[in-house]
Amino acid sequence: MSQVGRREFLLALGAASVSVSLPAFGQQERRVRRIGIFFLATAQATAAWLAAFRQGMAALNWVEGRDYTIDARYANGVMHAMRGLSAELVASQPDLLLTPSDEAVRVLAQSTKTIPIVFAVAQDPVGNAIVASLRRPGGNVTGLTSMAHDLTAKRLQLLKEALPRITHVVLLFEPDHIGSATQAKEVETTAPLLGLRVTPAEVRQIADIEPAFKRGAASGAQGYFVARGSVIHGQSQAIVDRLLHSKVPAIFESTEFVEAGGLMSYAADHPDNFRRAATYVDKILKGAKPGELPIEQPTKFELAVNLKTARTMGITIPQSFLLRATRVIE
Repeated sequence: MSQVGRREFLLALGAASVSVSLPAFGQQERRVRRIGIFFLATAQATAAWLAAFRQGMAALNWVEGRDYTIDARYANGVMHAMRGLSAELVASQPDLLLTPSDEAVRVLAQSTKTIPIVFAVAQDPVGNAIVASLRRPGGNVTGLTSMAHDLTAKRLQLLKEALPRITHVVLLFEPDHIGSATQAKEVETTAPLLGLRVTPAEVRQIADIEPAFKRGAASGAQGYFVARGSVIHGQSQAIVDRLLHSKVPAIFESTEFVEAGGLMSYAADHPDNFRRAATYVDKILKGAKPGELPIEQPTKFELAVNLKTARTMGITIPQSFLLRATRVIE
């Protein structure tokens, strides 16, 4: 073979090698990522949050099934089941973990220090020792807060403003849930400043809900403050139906309760936080370190009022209050 012919042969061989290796390289880059999602509540109660996250991913050009898959686990409000479920999810070695709040993050973080964890509505990640700071979380955890602790006093104040004659409220909360217990302390601190008496009603499991309402009725309470919690969130419709039956007003920590027929709520827009959580997932799956991504606060807040419920309960909400509402359900 001549020198020229040999050179042409080697060039052709190299081109053939490139044509074979490039598709293989492309397939490796298009590896489908698996996102493990852990909710303490039920699939039904968190459906809007998961839908919002999917919307956020789509806006960033992530196509479910092609670029990523979701492996979702639900504790269904059973607190003692969450450790086993979270350990099972971590053991499956997903590329990233997404979860709502402080309680779930703490449990997941105990099982892994390497798999990135993104939270969407954590109440107080610094105060609950989940991260080192908002600016630089450190470790394998980051995400968005709900500012639920900071909004607790405001929520109680709004209930008093809407219904000035209320002097006694039942505090429905979960003592075994970090966020719920924190809110309960804030309510008990704020209530006397507003001239309110508080009757705590603890919920540890679904079976505790009805006795809590019976205790509230026996105490002569005129309203309810419903704190956050996995059991409470998972039983949102049952709680709302019970309040509608007794015609006792309540303020909630999530707009979903008002959509279900609750009277009013004041909170960060949780679905919006889940949409924004997709940005963290996008960055981390592209190589960013979670501990170096600053934690963000919510940008959207909703004061929601269900006027249909108010009419059913025979309650008149002041017009000045309704003008401040960001959402009124007729």
